[in-house]
Amino acid sequence: MGRFFLSILIIALTLGLQAQTNQLKSAKTPKLVVGITIDHLRSDYVTRYWDTFQEGGFKRLFENGAYSLNARLDIHNIRTSTVIPTIYTGSYPAEHGIVGDKWYKHLTKKEIDAINDDFYLTLGSDSKNGNMSANMLKMYTLGDAMKEISNFRSKVYSVALNPVAAVLSAGHAADGAFWLDPLNGKMISSSYYMENFPDWVMNFNERHLADYYLEQKWEPLLPPSSYKTDFEDAYILEKGFWKKWNTFPYDLSKLTEMVKSKYQLLAATPYGNKFVKEFAFYLIDQQVLGNDADIDLLNLTFTSMDFANKWFTPSSVETHDMYLRLDQDITSLLNYLDRKIGKENYMVFLTAASTGGYPPDVLKEEMNLPCSDFSPHSAMALLRAYLNAVYGVGEWILMYNEEQVFLNHELIEEKEIKLDDMQQKTALFLNQFEGIKAAVPASLIELSNFDNRRFQIIENSYCIQRSGDVMLILEEGWYPVPRYNEVEYSAENRFPVVFYGANIKPGILDTPIEAIDILPTLCNYLNILPPDGAKGKVVKSVFWYN
Repeated sequence: MGRFFLSILIIALTLGLQAQTNQLKSAKTPKLVVGITIDHLRSDYVTRYWDTFQEGGFKRLFENGAYSLNARLDIHNIRTSTVIPTIYTGSYPAEHGIVGDKWYKHLTKKEIDAINDDFYLTLGSDSKNGNMSANMLKMYTLGDAMKEISNFRSKVYSVALNPVAAVLSAGHAADGAFWLDPLNGKMISSSYYMENFPDWVMNFNERHLADYYLEQKWEPLLPPSSYKTDFEDAYILEKGFWKKWNTFPYDLSKLTEMVKSKYQLLAATPYGNKFVKEFAFYLIDQQVLGNDADIDLLNLTFTSMDFANKWFTPSSVETHDMYLRLDQDITSLLNYLDRKIGKENYMVFLTAASTGGYPPDVLKEEMNLPCSDFSPHSAMALLRAYLNAVYGVGEWILMYNEEQVFLNHELIEEKEIKLDDMQQKTALFLNQFEGIKAAVPASLIELSNFDNRRFQIIENSYCIQRSGDVMLILEEGWYPVPRYNEVEYSAENRFPVVFYGANIKPGILDTPIEAIDILPTLCNYLNILPPDGAKGKVVKSVFWYN
């Protein structure tokens, strides 16, 4: 009797394994994966602009793909430099190490940039705007995993207007990462990725597309009544270009006269996204992506919304028009992939490279929220005075950057002061400031596992070798305003994600999704092992065969 049941069990297991194997065999692996990340993409943009989108762009992806409009990005410092590696490594800044654009390294007494690396040289230009590398990135990316599993036969490329997105999405082993040199309007790269600059990129640069685009006028695509905003085009609280021009149409040839290099303006117009799309077409064609048995990867970051966000609010006509034109670019991209690669031979995932928020003055005026600007310069001046009074006169603060305070460890040790004592006193002092929700000392982060969700972003983002001594969380609606330069800042941690392609099960994803889940889900779809450092889970409801 026992043998009978054992035989039945063996047969059932065998049939189950065969069925699973047949499912995997029938699940056609794509020849090309295209990752699309969009700076300052809010989830509500998808629904707000839906009726004005055309059929072939955002609508095609969301109607035929598996998507969520409520994915979470639980990190402390939401900006392109931290979000892009979180998506492409499947790990938080605590593991991948990119805690911001810059941080302070006590051992060398230097500020460290996330990607600037003078050991490598610019290719394609005489400037230093290509002296970049991914050496600060501690983890493998999706492209690195694809390279390794294919014995380096998979082709991996990235394209963006800014080097941060291009380098950190490309990872370490990519065949190329390309971005715009704002000094001359050419696409460039770094010797980190290649020894010689490709002839085909030189040929693309000879088209002078940036010059052509900057001779155009930016006019609205739709009649004024069709834009989904309660704000007029000339909304008084909207700064506009250089706090002067905030009404359509925009003559780009005249606006370029306001900058040292006219190409700096390209990234703040819809033509910046169009430029990235055109380069992507040329790259796919010249490098023959998606044409063999090894899966290729092309990562595209559309960054124009990042630059425009400094001047126009999320409810502006300009922002809506920017997304309408990006919708056209995505339609054009998908149609090109249909023709060049074949509908069943590629997959696309689309998500945010950063999120966007409303300026405090708009929130106060329109929603009566108790919010305002937070001045890091004033806060640090008062903190210096406080630390001088408590510990004696000294250069106690070496750097404040992106809501992190870096104390002078060498001086603290020299004066025989306990580091955790100063960290805690600094945090207690800053916690009295209006606009600060919480100032958390590093000593507490290192000793604690935060169950409170509002502190989870701190734990996910704290990298012991790179993060500051005190990390600040601002109150909702408060915005840091440095003394001189404008900053990229957002506290909006919800974002959209959509997976589109063969064997993708269309519909809303009910499973809670975090940013770190995107990479494991893609690796599962591609039948490859994710990088060892990936922390996310596989969202199985994305696929028909799960």
